[in-house]
Amino acid sequence: MEKQLYYVNLNPISMDDISPIRVNDGQLIEYEIEATSLEKKELEKLLREVQAHDVELGNLFTFRHFDDQEGDRDKNEYQRGLNDVFEELYRLGTEETKAKIREIHLINDDQ
Repeated sequence: MEKQLYYVNLNPISMDDISPIRVNDGQLIEYEIEATSLEKKELEKLLREVQAHDVELGNLFTFRHFDDQEGDRDKNEYQRGLNDVFEELYRLGTEETKAKIREIHLINDDQ
């Protein structure tokens, strides 16, 4: 399959929106990737899963957010998801994207 150039932003509101067009918003960090349509779909799925854990509506209407252990589990699960996202962005990323991710130390170089 042929790879295409896409742009990914991790804005919580539009995290799962992978676009073939650069947004050019100075407030937004975009990661440039090269992916097949299947790789793009898999990344979109991963982004949706992470976004779903960011604010789980069920927690807003219960007392779960007062439970420190439950809150820590939610935070850890969200962080694991973000780590997976950055690993995938690094794998699919252009050299510029890989340099950005290395620069902010969001990938484990020990692998």
